[in-house]
Amino acid sequence: MKRGMRFLALLVLMLAGAALAAEPIKIGAMYILSGNFANYGTSSKQGVQLAVEEINAKGGILGRPIEVIFVDHGKPDQAVREAKRLILENKVDFLFGIDSSSVSLAVAPVANEYKVPLIVTHAATPRLTEMCLPYVFRTSNNARMDSWAAAAFAAKQPYKRWANIGPDYEFGRVSWEDFITRLKELKPDVEVVSEQWPKFGSSDYSSYITALMRAKPEAVFSSLWGGDFVSFGKQAIPFGFFKTIKFYVNPTGGALQALEPLGKNTPEGMLVSARYWFLYPETEANKAFVKKFHDKFGDYPSYNAGEAYEGMMMLAAAIEKAGSTDPDAVKAAFEADGGLKYQAIEGLKWMRPADHQVFEDLVWGYTKHTDKYPFAILDPIVVVPAKDTIYPTKCAK
Repeated sequence: MKRGMRFLALLVLMLAGAALAAEPIKIGAMYILSGNFANYGTSSKQGVQLAVEEINAKGGILGRPIEVIFVDHGKPDQAVREAKRLILENKVDFLFGIDSSSVSLAVAPVANEYKVPLIVTHAATPRLTEMCLPYVFRTSNNARMDSWAAAAFAAKQPYKRWANIGPDYEFGRVSWEDFITRLKELKPDVEVVSEQWPKFGSSDYSSYITALMRAKPEAVFSSLWGGDFVSFGKQAIPFGFFKTIKFYVNPTGGALQALEPLGKNTPEGMLVSARYWFLYPETEANKAFVKKFHDKFGDYPSYNAGEAYEGMMMLAAAIEKAGSTDPDAVKAAFEADGGLKYQAIEGLKWMRPADHQVFEDLVWGYTKHTDKYPFAILDPIVVVPAKDTIYPTKCAK
């Protein structure tokens, strides 16, 4: 018995050694790694690192280790240069990540031109997958799914006077467009009393806050995220904004990068989405992931970390299924059998073959303070089933 166990251990070491000696699968990971929103990219990087460590510890993919090159993607023009450098100089097999919606729209055609599959884990504009590019895949939900979910919640409220405040770029614009269009379909008598469009990365929101309050909306939809969400929240509280507004909904407000800086100052009762939420689901798999992440990095995994981790695992599953890193083989693996289904820590992810968009359950909840955490958590949690998030594809296939 002991001899057999020694042989098995030796075999595992030999396989691991062979994988490490094999040519690596190179992945160019592009995230925001500097500036006011760097905590998003850093969190995503940590999720990628954890996934890669786990994969390589098991012998890699197809006997090959994963090697990740991280770059700060910056704005669209810089991101295009970085993508081309990764492809032409570093010879990456895949591009991965991207935080900004506008950056994703700029990089996607580059990836497609060079036939280097791009796996997007964060950027949320629905227009990315509406481009229907054959080598572009998104492994997380998009803004339309959350906006439609927000509209479904809003339609059940008695409020008719609505206002918006969102960043003045792709993500903010499409989020509001999808939300209010859907809400008017569900509740035709709603009225828009104000639309506020601060520049992405603004520091002073006082004029926007006063404009909103002068319009006297009953409810507000906001797609401000990260540092913008935090700055807005800190400045709006002294105005009594959250006490005046009867219903506030934000499809990105459940990010730990927003809740942790606001801490105990976070208004309670805001309805926010988290994509991935570290306390849900209450399964052994998710608890193990949270513990492993916390032990390694000293933080709870944000939705960026969770989605980056699962995006890497989903890509690994597609490569294994394809039996190759060949772009067309990986594309076929993502599309085969009605679309790749992957059991993630957060639940089942299904990639629609027509447009390479993942659909999954959406985690929403109301902000609430507890003694256990120094920031607000989601309580109660409201889960929107995946079947209720599916919208028609615009691809002609």
